[in-house]
Amino acid sequence: MQLTEKHITFIENSLSLYGVENIDLREDLLDHICTYIENQDSEDFNQLYQQALQKFGGYASFKNLQLETNHQKLAKEIIIVNRVKFAAGFLIILLLVVSLVFQMMQWPYANAYLLAAIAVSVLVILPAHFYAAYKKSIHKYS
Repeated sequence: MQLTEKHITFIENSLSLYGVENIDLREDLLDHICTYIENQDSEDFNQLYQQALQKFGGYASFKNLQLETNHQKLAKEIIIVNRVKFAAGFLIILLLVVSLVFQMMQWPYANAYLLAAIAVSVLVILPAHFYAAYKKSIHKYS
């Protein structure tokens, strides 16, 4: 069966209606459904569309795919945040050690290194930690 723009728009709107919010996921599902329908010999769009939905697990399966996609996006964000926190923590330790050595040797700028370590803690570590906690709490309730 050859699909028209009207058929493709109908499929895309129905995917949006049934909760597939992620654009990339919606495009992939649309592509799979259209490919399945176009490879069939029948000319009854409604019947082929229902078969395609059943073949791919129905709308409940699409919702599960959407949830899994959201979980994967959250996991990637959390990994990036954890890497930033690790790098910032390493920088803080380095600044604290340098500050301690400068303080023990009574060299100048020991306090500047200590203040830099505190600034990195306050300006990088804390916001990254609270951002990760916020994203986790939003994802838990959605």
